[in-house]
Amino acid sequence: PDPARKFDAILCRKNVTVIGNLANGLQAGHKVAVRANIEEILAFADGADRLMRGERTFSPASLALFETWRDVQEYAASYAGRDLLPIVQIIDREGTAYLRDMLSRASPEAEADYVVSTIHRAKGLEWNRVKVCGDFRFKADDDGRTTLTDEEKRLLYVGLTRARNEMDVSELRNDLLKVFKDAAER
Repeated sequence: PDPARKFDAILCRKNVTVIGNLANGLQAGHKVAVRANIEEILAFADGADRLMRGERTFSPASLALFETWRDVQEYAASYAGRDLLPIVQIIDREGTAYLRDMLSRASPEAEADYVVSTIHRAKGLEWNRVKVCGDFRFKADDDGRTTLTDEEKRLLYVGLTRARNEMDVSELRNDLLKVFKDAAER
């Protein structure tokens, strides 16, 4: 059985994680609906095109500091830039036209096998079976304890409260265990 089909919704903190899950679903032949900032993703593709042509880009903000696409690739390969890696890899492997095509192939929610959504776009919604992706920014505080910023905690709360019956947090498991263990030791 296909693991993605066990869920009615896959919730992600970031658009790039939505794209990765959309790509995986479409490649597996699934009908996938998307709830994300599509305009921002398309702006990323446009910005990538400009950088690849040797032009600077000022939109989206995530690409504005780079002079070349090579700079973006190097940053995405670093720990600090790991959030960009999935979308950079898709663009490098398939091109920006593929990214645009993939977004156009997303299904309407009523016809989809499941929804891939950012947590922001999932506010107020519920599904029977939800997977929460592991794209949160856990960090060590001054005492070396694992924690989340207040904003990350709020987003995680929203993600964790979207499931009616079943929830998969396996991608977050280790980080959540550290948070709980460190909080218990305080």
